[in-house]
Amino acid sequence: MYRVLIVDDEPKVRNGLTRLIPALDPEWTVIGQAKNGIEALEMVRKDIPDLVITDIRMPHMNGLDLLNYLREYPVQVVILSGYGYFEYAKTAIRFGAFDYLLKPLKPEEVRDLLGRLKKEIRKPAVQVTAAAADFHYAKLWKDWLLGIEDSADHSGRLRRQIPEDAVSFRVLAIDIEDLDELVTEDQWGDRQLVTFAVRNIVYEILNGCEGLSTRFLFGNSSQIYFLLMNAACPRQLYETIIYEVHRWVRISISLGISGEICHFEQLPHAFSQAREALLNRWIYGSGKVHEYEGSPDEGKDSSGYPSDLDAALVLSLREGEVQRACETLRRFVGTILERNAGYPIFHGYCLQLLSSVVRYVHEQKITALVFQDELKPYEWFQFNFSADDFIRFVDELIAISIAKAEWKKQQKHNRTLEAAVNYIHQNYVNDISLNDVAAKAGMSSSYFSSFFKQEMGMSFIEYLTQFRMDKAKILMTDPNLKLYNISQMVGYQDVKYFSRLFKKAEGVTPGEYRQFFYRKEEDDEK
Repeated sequence: MYRVLIVDDEPKVRNGLTRLIPALDPEWTVIGQAKNGIEALEMVRKDIPDLVITDIRMPHMNGLDLLNYLREYPVQVVILSGYGYFEYAKTAIRFGAFDYLLKPLKPEEVRDLLGRLKKEIRKPAVQVTAAAADFHYAKLWKDWLLGIEDSADHSGRLRRQIPEDAVSFRVLAIDIEDLDELVTEDQWGDRQLVTFAVRNIVYEILNGCEGLSTRFLFGNSSQIYFLLMNAACPRQLYETIIYEVHRWVRISISLGISGEICHFEQLPHAFSQAREALLNRWIYGSGKVHEYEGSPDEGKDSSGYPSDLDAALVLSLREGEVQRACETLRRFVGTILERNAGYPIFHGYCLQLLSSVVRYVHEQKITALVFQDELKPYEWFQFNFSADDFIRFVDELIAISIAKAEWKKQQKHNRTLEAAVNYIHQNYVNDISLNDVAAKAGMSSSYFSSFFKQEMGMSFIEYLTQFRMDKAKILMTDPNLKLYNISQMVGYQDVKYFSRLFKKAEGVTPGEYRQFFYRKEEDDEK
């Protein structure tokens, strides 16, 4: 008898497969159901099945992460996927899944799969070396390398996870470009699915490099970090990683490589170097390898980079203060010139400030709006320039960046307001509240109330009442409608309350309004 575990967050799918599988092939029995990867992993640990059938998209731990953990167990895995995630279901096979099934399920395809699985399970077992154990320590690595409070004692535990013969270390930082654009309903739909795909392709390539030991460290937002030990990777290997990720899953990544260190305790320093190297993607472009080479002023200027002015300028950008940002820019340049720094330092510091502005533009997702033909900040890294040249260019960049960010914010407000007004227009006959419309707009009730009044010039209640009264006036032109009918048709069950509101809004009662309307109509006919 072959045993299968069903994993899906939809009860309908779980129950359907539980009934279908033994009906299609009596040699199979369903030993249990799980709503997500965490539940499934616990069930596999207790009672190892022959097969796990798991959905890709689930809360808490998705199917692809579950697949990665199950690589250390003697179980077969089949991925369930909707047609929208067909390409990513195929990618899962490359990392250990036996096959995939597309929803809605077809019984003949399930029967065929079960038959092929029985043949596969009868084969002699093959030992598989899994990477899954790495991921259990990701939180410790993250806290220690980021310098989180009370994480210093992690060092000893993490050192025991490193091969004893490791004598040299580098940190590899990977940034997934345009992650937010990838995570849409018509593409991946889940950030974890994206990072899973990139993480495992990179892991496989690194493990194939002779003499190199690899350790997954952790993922953080759009970035993934690996530890490389004992061998210096040729640049060609890094470029292969970028190529293979794009070839398999159509995702663009940038790499940042730290310098080499010889002591495990120096890893936080190497981690900082890798992150700094990765920042060059804002300068030299995406989809490239960036190796840490040290700051341009390293060992030459003890006063250091004026990071306080850099931060002040970015804050001015975020607050939309053009004049203050431009004044801070002049203070920044003046501070460098007052130190009599050599040109390499001046050049490097100016470019570092420019990269901060460019990074702000990217973070605001206004790159296409700002970097038109006349504004090409990347070209500034290819030639020498004077202080006046730099100030003139960044002045223009500041002004355009703030204007475009404000324009985008206003467009978002307009779309939010339009959604709220449309909701009112479509639901005015119902007993809708401020909370209902605020939820539709994705805001808290208090914030939405202020937002609506500022944009519309009246409160939500005032707008809703006025809209209902306008609808009522139109309905009153129909002599066949009674007043209580009209009241209900515009959202008021109490006709007396409706009459009071109508008189307050129009200055006359509904009855007086109708008399005036019909009298005016008769006058027009004479």
